[in-house]
Amino acid sequence: MEEQMRESSLPRAFRVEERRGRILELLEERGGISVDEICQLCGISAVTARADLNALERRGRLKRVHGGALPLDRSLTVVAINQRMSVNTEAKVRIGARASALVSPGDSIIVDSGSTTYELVKALDPQLEATIVTHDLTIADYVEAHLPLVNLILLGGALRPAHDYCCGPLTLSMIDQIFADKVFLGANSFSPEYGFMTEYEPAAEVKSALVRHARQRIMLMDSSKVGLHSFIRFANPEDIDVLVCDRDPNRILARSFSSIAHAPELVIA
Repeated sequence: MEEQMRESSLPRAFRVEERRGRILELLEERGGISVDEICQLCGISAVTARADLNALERRGRLKRVHGGALPLDRSLTVVAINQRMSVNTEAKVRIGARASALVSPGDSIIVDSGSTTYELVKALDPQLEATIVTHDLTIADYVEAHLPLVNLILLGGALRPAHDYCCGPLTLSMIDQIFADKVFLGANSFSPEYGFMTEYEPAAEVKSALVRHARQRIMLMDSSKVGLHSFIRFANPEDIDVLVCDRDPNRILARSFSSIAHAPELVIA
């Protein structure tokens, strides 16, 4: 009762900003928040919760999605590989470890460029005997140094500066010559309207080609990318067999896949 009296004695603007600051803290802690959660945790109505989220989005503090909000995905900005490795690291490590269980001895696998696919390679058994194909130099360096029994095939092509992976016509030509058991893909975002997306057109061309050149297509994506929109689509949900993610914020993935006849199997790491 005393707390309510103290709260009501504060200037209204101050109370609103305190509440919105708390919403941002919860968003950072959880990686996503729903209107219902805000109502329960902040003791406000759904109308007020939506108004707070809309105001915070206008300030550029979060991304509104149906039923709630997600943090802004700074990884959508084009950044160097060492910077990308430091974003959402714990989630990516869990995803990589879970996805490594899908690799069997003797497999031929293609590993797409990306920080989450890099965690997959790091999680593989050092005594694994398999064939790994990649166009990512960082991944190739790790395989060569730590997986001595792996047959490593490096796809060439034009090197994208500061990103350490190859793309372009030469890369696509090499992909056309192979067909693997499995491909492990990365994405910059998943949009319910547009599917799996990335920010660079030549990278999208490579990813689309990889989807067509493996028997099983496995997407690795952390939850900060769910519900966001990037520049160009490279795959629809029905193009993917398995999606490994650390969580499904606001059930965006489950709802998006529910109406798809050949939806990916959703695996939470």
